[in-house]
Amino acid sequence: MSAPMDAPPRPTGRTWFGIGVVLLAAFMGQIDMFIVNVASPPIQADLDATFGQMQFVIEGYVIAYAAGMVAGGKLGDRIGRRKVFLYGVAAFTVTSLLCALCPTAPLLIGARVLQGAAAAVLMPQVLSIIQTTFPDARDRRRAVGAYGAVIGLGVIVGLIGGGLLLQLDVAGLEWRTIFLINVPIGVAILVAAPTVRESRGPAAAPLDVVGTVLTATALPVLLIPLSLGPEHGWPPWIWPWFPVAALLTAGLFRYETRLAARGGDPLLPPGILRRPGFPTSMAAVTVFFSGNAGYFLVLTYHLQSGLALGPLDTGLVFVPLGAGFALASVAGRRLAERHGARVLIAGALLMAISFVPIPFIVHADAGVQSLALGAAIGLSGIGQGLVVSPLIAIVMAQVPDEMAGAGSGVLNTVTQAAMALGVAVVGTVYRAVLGANPQRTGDSVPAADFAAAFTITCVLLCLLALATAVLSGLLGRMLRRRDVTLKPAAVEVL
Repeated sequence: MSAPMDAPPRPTGRTWFGIGVVLLAAFMGQIDMFIVNVASPPIQADLDATFGQMQFVIEGYVIAYAAGMVAGGKLGDRIGRRKVFLYGVAAFTVTSLLCALCPTAPLLIGARVLQGAAAAVLMPQVLSIIQTTFPDARDRRRAVGAYGAVIGLGVIVGLIGGGLLLQLDVAGLEWRTIFLINVPIGVAILVAAPTVRESRGPAAAPLDVVGTVLTATALPVLLIPLSLGPEHGWPPWIWPWFPVAALLTAGLFRYETRLAARGGDPLLPPGILRRPGFPTSMAAVTVFFSGNAGYFLVLTYHLQSGLALGPLDTGLVFVPLGAGFALASVAGRRLAERHGARVLIAGALLMAISFVPIPFIVHADAGVQSLALGAAIGLSGIGQGLVVSPLIAIVMAQVPDEMAGAGSGVLNTVTQAAMALGVAVVGTVYRAVLGANPQRTGDSVPAADFAAAFTITCVLLCLLALATAVLSGLLGRMLRRRDVTLKPAAVEVL
């Protein structure tokens, strides 16, 4: 019996191979968001950089990624998703080579900004290509599930693989290998690109260039003084930056409101931002992701500078985090359908509990500490896994189906901005409490000072986790009052 005439064509092996090529690119972009965390102390030592400059090496990538992601997605809709995908891969490959060749910290910061901009062109095309390649819902779910696995695996491989590459020290290149490895991968993706299907979206309004520029300007203006202030003793020239950042932010929202009123397509649609429950959702996203990003940074410095662990041993401490996150993410999606926001509250409380033993752990010797910290961060990973998927579902539940694309864009932008903010704020607290550059301390700073700085920073992280639980409770109450049903959402969140 023949298949119905209107049945969608079944994907071929070539189709799945093309999706594999796209997922490999997503994997590459995801790794580079996290691999620098493990490599930060060696990079800082080799380039004689300050701790603030190393914060910018991480933040520069994330800020450019956040500012350009929505524009990158719309560019793919306009001129072709495969074409823009190839541009993004090529740019990412070249900028990775530039990162590897940088002889100074300021040049590395600039190269990382360019690399983040390339990722903003590349990454939004991945889900769009998946959505348009598979008309059948079952095939699409399989592909999106593979995408989620790749994104989660990218975090683990970034943290562990970075340590392994530094340990191997291929050809004496040290930290530069974490960027050079992208070059052959990028070339292979470009060679295999003809297997990826081309697609375009419907005609759209012009890109919101002003909104993109204001977003890309406001974030650095806020984050630069936060990172430089502690290193320079908070001089008078630092303080005017904060009101300037506030003015730029106010100008951004005013411009977006006017653009929407004229019938344009704003980067941050006011109609979504003003929907009941959406601001609270964005507050929860900001608090949650800023805490996570900051935790990765300070834990890495505590392990390598405070405990004198090597990069590989540091990466291995993060293994329980990845395992706990992966397992809890699978369970979290199902539990949220039954228990709603209570799953988020439980996850956030687990994260908070994971910080309780830190004041006791930091007084143990290095071997016991690394094992105990691995267990603590594993518990935190379980909590994070229980929060991420339900939180995304709650955010998207505030958005009507016809505005899902715009809502996803706002969520992605706020997520990346929160991660950059977390690196700046949490790193600043750690540096201020330590009272010294954590990489160039040598024997001049006692181990007890490293322990104290990490402990106090973890108090802040615990408070952020508790704030996530409180905001999750408020969101759950709003959803129950409005009888809103959670719905799955395929968005990039890491």
